Amino acid sequence: MNVDEGARARLPTLPPWLVSAVGPLLIIVLVLALAALAVATDRARSRERALVGTQNLARLIEAQLSDNFDKIDVYLQLTALRHGALLQGGAGGTAAPLPAEQPQLARIALDSVAIADAGGTVRLRSASAPGPAEHVGGQEFFRRAVAAPRAALVVVGPVRNAPDSAPRMVFARAVRDPQGSLQGVVFADMSGAQFDQLFEGVDLGRHGAAALLTEDLRAVHYHPSATGLPASVSVQLREAVRRAPMEGAYDAAGTMDGHQRINAYRRLRDHPFYVIVGRSTLDAMAGWRANTRMVAALAGLTIVLTLWAWLMQVRWSRRQLRALHNRFEAIVQTSSDSIVSKTLQGRITTWNRGAQQMFGYTEAEMLGQSAVRLAPPDRRAEDAVLTARVQRGESLQAYETQRLRKDGTVIDVSMAVSPVLDARGRIAGISVIARDISQHKAMEAEIRAMAFNDPLTRLPNRRLLMDRLRQAQLSSSRQRSYFGVLFIDLDGFKRVNDGFGHEVGDQLLIEIGRRLQAAVRQHDTVSRLGGDEFVVLLEELGVDEKTAADHVNTVADKILDAIERDYHLRGDTHRCSASIGIRLLVGSQESPEQVLMDADAAMYSVKRQRRALKTFAFE
Repeated sequence: MNVDEGARARLPTLPPWLVSAVGPLLIIVLVLALAALAVATDRARSRERALVGTQNLARLIEAQLSDNFDKIDVYLQLTALRHGALLQGGAGGTAAPLPAEQPQLARIALDSVAIADAGGTVRLRSASAPGPAEHVGGQEFFRRAVAAPRAALVVVGPVRNAPDSAPRMVFARAVRDPQGSLQGVVFADMSGAQFDQLFEGVDLGRHGAAALLTEDLRAVHYHPSATGLPASVSVQLREAVRRAPMEGAYDAAGTMDGHQRINAYRRLRDHPFYVIVGRSTLDAMAGWRANTRMVAALAGLTIVLTLWAWLMQVRWSRRQLRALHNRFEAIVQTSSDSIVSKTLQGRITTWNRGAQQMFGYTEAEMLGQSAVRLAPPDRRAEDAVLTARVQRGESLQAYETQRLRKDGTVIDVSMAVSPVLDARGRIAGISVIARDISQHKAMEAEIRAMAFNDPLTRLPNRRLLMDRLRQAQLSSSRQRSYFGVLFIDLDGFKRVNDGFGHEVGDQLLIEIGRRLQAAVRQHDTVSRLGGDEFVVLLEELGVDEKTAADHVNTVADKILDAIERDYHLRGDTHRCSASIGIRLLVGSQESPEQVLMDADAAMYSVKRQRRALKTFAFE
């Protein structure tokens, strides 16, 4: 025993139930970690969805307000065109009513419209406007409309007619004659109720809110309507607008109701206003809170089930351990595999019936013997190597090697080699499970042969030919040497095959394959494509074209001579001839399939010339 093994032997052994508790504890920790990750991820996604939804609402309201303000501008211009001529009359004590304006006002969310002359006296007003003529020349909207270049639309507000009156917005535009002289100002009022009409089609949620602010962030309207307007906006909004004047988002509590919201703002297109939309985090994160409760419930249920399963597992394990030894013995003794245990020194300690059937030794003959006895002479050192690997803690699966039977026969085996541990987890021995795979190896060899060889003639098939042709092209490109492809089609084979039977036809093909192999060099390839078609690949023909062509012609002559000799099959004599198409190449950028097709075409050219015997041609 070395120092490390002695130290491990002095370590206290933990109770099995405590060791088995490590797994459930890890599962519980993992469940809690996954639950926390799921909650955090879902929270981030829920907030992102809420932010995107809020931004979309802000875009929608901004588009509606901008569109409505544009309509108001057009309406004021049309009103000035229709009624501007009435401003040329004298002043009166009462403003004249504007006919049939109320339906148009309702469509564009206005309360009233009026026209003042150049002196600021209201001359025309809609039916909904208040009574006597008034002088508006001193009001801000009038001054700004007169001063605006090109009679542009001016929006002023919020303004109040009296300290206790509701705030309103005033839209104004100067009216000028063709010479540019001021004729008056057309203006319209919009109250908070009209703004509510514009906002009411948007679903802001139970605690959502929207507001319209001037470009200097003074409140114009707050939706849903509330008593009064906030004196100032939040610090977060001011900071966000400073960083991104056109649009942005921020989190803040409402200045009117204190609700925490996810807010998005946008500046109106072509108008000096901001629209602010806020969705309450209470509403936006309701789904996340529901999901969090569900995740917590599932995590709790998983933990309870894990603990319950662990307790059941401990009880079940105690019952199973009592029966495990007997069951293991039954499996070992009835297995057809060789199951052997040995010491670290290689002495066999257990030997089952499968080992007896596989190697021919009885249990009495092998117990206490060295396992090296089963190794062929050239593999005696292998056992020590495997033992050293197992002592390092390795387990070997499907390790293929050879072993020696009692009668001297060598068999192929696949082994699983693993360490045997004692109660303290130390390696006390080695377990070897071996399976005889000799038949499997023979089948593999046969399958490989079937994959690359013709089953009748045992010549290389098309698949193997294509691979060798591809290699020949590469070798020819490197060495600049020629190679040749001979496509051979038998003439008269069908007569023999149909007249004397398929068995005679098969024997004829086998004999032709032998003759073709005898006519070429050992490193050349003779392949059968199928039916009565053969291909011969001649490699390393040299760098001189004439020499290469002469060699190919010589081989073609030998092939035809060989094929035309008599065949003595089953007491009858048969004769056969062939047509040969040839391709002589050096390198080649063509695919192997194309090279073969060209040689095939050359062969058919020979057939069409109707030469009786000994015919071949270059392509």
